[in-house]
Amino acid sequence: MSRWSADPLHIALAPGEVALLAGSESRLLTTEAHTPASLLPLLDAALADAVWPRRRITVVLSQQFVRPVLTPPPGKALAQDEEAALVVASLREIYGDEAASWRIAVHSQPPHAGLLGAAVDGAFMQQLDDLLERHGCRSLSITPLASRAVRRLPPRFDGWWIGVEPGWATLLGAHAGIWQHVAAQPLGADWRTALPEWLAAEAGGAAAPIARQAWLQPFGLGAVGNLKAADDWQWHTLPHDAQAHGAAALVEI
Repeated sequence: MSRWSADPLHIALAPGEVALLAGSESRLLTTEAHTPASLLPLLDAALADAVWPRRRITVVLSQQFVRPVLTPPPGKALAQDEEAALVVASLREIYGDEAASWRIAVHSQPPHAGLLGAAVDGAFMQQLDDLLERHGCRSLSITPLASRAVRRLPPRFDGWWIGVEPGWATLLGAHAGIWQHVAAQPLGADWRTALPEWLAAEAGGAAAPIARQAWLQPFGLGAVGNLKAADDWQWHTLPHDAQAHGAAALVEI
C-alpha cells in the first residue's frame, strides 16, 4: 500500500493500546502504561512504516481520556468564544484550575439547554498534533469516542445512551435530541450489575425527566449478555463487534 493511498487511516487511542486501520491493513500496539502520553512512542514508531497512508487521518480517543461537562443553560444565544468560555468555566468548577489548559470541543444547543463540552489534556493534544504533523499527516480529525458514536442515534433521540469500554462508562441523556444530562465513571468486572443501578441513580438526579429507555453501546467487551434492569426500564443493545477488543473496537467508529 502506498503511503499516499486513497484509503483513510483510522487511529484509535485507548489506555495501553494504539490501533491503526487502513484498507485491509491493521495493527494493534500495546504498552503496560495507561496514560495518554505513553501511547505517543507507540504511534510514532508505527507511523514510521510507509505502509500507512497520510492524506486523510481520523483519530478517535477513548472516553477515559476525555472529561465531559454540561453547562448551565446560557439563556441566550452565544458567540463561539462565549460558548467556549462557559464550557471552560464549568470544567474549572469541577476540576479546578488545571482545566484552564485543557483543549475543549463544544456542542452547541438551544439557549434554554446547556452546552455539551468535551475536554482533553492540552499538553497531550499538542504532542499528538506535533507527532502527526512530523509524519506528514493531513486532513486530520481528532474526536472523542462518544461524539463520534452518538452520530448513529436518531436526530430527536429520547432516552439514555451508554457507551461502555473496558473499565469505563459514559452516560448521556437526551429529550427530543437535546442533551440534558452527562456523567462518566469507572466500571469494574461487575459492570453488568452496576450499570443499571448507576443509570437509575443518575436518572433520579437529572434536572428534568428523561425517557426510561437505555441504548447500550459496547466497545471491546465481547458478548454483552443480559443486564438485570428494573422492570420499568427498556434496554436496547446497539450493534457491535463482539470479536473486537480494546482499541481495535474503537478504530472503525
